[in-house]
Amino acid sequence: MRALGGQGRAGLALLAAITAAAVYGLLLPDSAGTARIGEPYAPPGPGLPLGADDLGRSLLDQLLVGAATSLGLGFLVALVVTALAAVIGGAAAIGPRWLSSLIMRSIDVMLILPELILFILAAAFLGQSFGIRVAILVVLMWPVPARVLRAGMLTAWSRGHLEVARAMGAPRWWLLLRHGSYLIGPLLIPVFVRAAMRAILYDATLSFLGLGDPTAPSWGTTLYWVQVNGVFLSEAWVWWALPPGLAITLSVLALALIGTAVEERLNPALKEVPA
Repeated sequence: MRALGGQGRAGLALLAAITAAAVYGLLLPDSAGTARIGEPYAPPGPGLPLGADDLGRSLLDQLLVGAATSLGLGFLVALVVTALAAVIGGAAAIGPRWLSSLIMRSIDVMLILPELILFILAAAFLGQSFGIRVAILVVLMWPVPARVLRAGMLTAWSRGHLEVARAMGAPRWWLLLRHGSYLIGPLLIPVFVRAAMRAILYDATLSFLGLGDPTAPSWGTTLYWVQVNGVFLSEAWVWWALPPGLAITLSVLALALIGTAVEERLNPALKEVPA
């Protein structure tokens, strides 16, 4: 942990605190955030630390339950994207030339498509469930990580000991897993972190536009109801809109700090050179 530096440790601490809140949200009763426990638009007070929404539901419960939904989706998408990018990037790096060309041309096509617009259109036509949103994000987000991991694998593949082993007839995939994994493995961390950041932001954007799952509290869904009810025109925005907005910002900031620290650790050339 010390190797990450100050910003990396700060990012880990912040992410740990947000994750702990999400885990606590998972332990709350099923009615948390959906049951009426106060007066509509009730300000913060005893029993309602963040006040209540237009139906008298606890905004604190919605924030905690929403943390589990938003972070869970972000981490799940990042995990699948990282694994898929590793497989596709590996195939493009060490596979036959025709396969590499096919994969790289497919990536080029995917990269020119507007991700967010496609995500909104796909969610509008395919549905708004958690699983569908995860699948759409994975399909749209794998090209960039795959290209990054392909470049890393090509660099590892050019090492002298791997060239000697290939010349002796060692299987390519075995060499990659056995001897190249220690070179490729560290690259998976920033790939995972960046994918999680984008997934959290994209899903919050989709939910804010009303294309999320209204039955599952999330930070983006809370902001959607803020917009629908015109909360920004009243003082209620302080305890209704501000907390989920800060939660999204702090989550992305924590992941950005971790990702930057890891990249600087892997590539010292990225560190600032003192004047």
